[in-house]
Amino acid sequence: MTTFAELTTIGVGGPIARFIEPTTRVGVIEAIEEADAKGLPLCVIGGGSNMLVSDAPFPGVVVRDARRAITVPDEAAPVEGGDRTVHVNAEAGCNWDDFVAFTVEMGLEGVEGLSGIPGTVGASVVQNIGAYGQEVGSSVESVEVWDRKDKRTVELTPDDLRFGYRSSALKSSMYVAPATPAAEFFPTPRYVVLSVTFALRHSATGTVGYGQLAKALGVEVGDRMETRAIRNAVLKVRASKGMLEDAARYLNPAMEGTKR
Repeated sequence: MTTFAELTTIGVGGPIARFIEPTTRVGVIEAIEEADAKGLPLCVIGGGSNMLVSDAPFPGVVVRDARRAITVPDEAAPVEGGDRTVHVNAEAGCNWDDFVAFTVEMGLEGVEGLSGIPGTVGASVVQNIGAYGQEVGSSVESVEVWDRKDKRTVELTPDDLRFGYRSSALKSSMYVAPATPAAEFFPTPRYVVLSVTFALRHSATGTVGYGQLAKALGVEVGDRMETRAIRNAVLKVRASKGMLEDAARYLNPAMEGTKR
């Protein structure tokens, strides 16, 4: 039986009654729908970071999206009128740092400062992760979600998502008031992320937007540097603070295959 201790970065948490890893979009929706229809507690989990779980048995369903594809819809389209925007779509189960590495290798600017943050693409927009002068919400074009209440897929825009400091409409849908869970949905939002489309910029350089990062790179805040250099500097700074997750956790059978 799978336990939360095997799935979370903190390494604590009790046994799970049913653990499902759907490999298709339909499979994700069906797993959520089945749990909701049966009135079972539902926990949709990403990389298991920022989760402190009781050691008591969890009597419901834990769903971890096993879809990790990244696609570039604009890849075949030529740049027109000087617009350097490139759209990149990632499925919710994609490891976040895998996504950042992919965009940097593609020569795209927009999320390089968010390197090394644990978790998944789906969780990134729920939390509106941010670091070193960037927030994920600034690069989001749209988010496809499953609406557990209306039982349909919805395409949400940044206006719909109401991004704030480490918050979003997705996250707030779990609460009736600050720190007060909504019995109907908690611990999973009303809107479950299926995929995210990002609007990034075709550029080999990015802006150094944070003092500590600028110091590590030997430049001034606002200077532009190669995105690869920014990513490497972010990873080094995070490592010096003990803010990188233990890579050995991916040797755990329960985590195998979740990161490239």
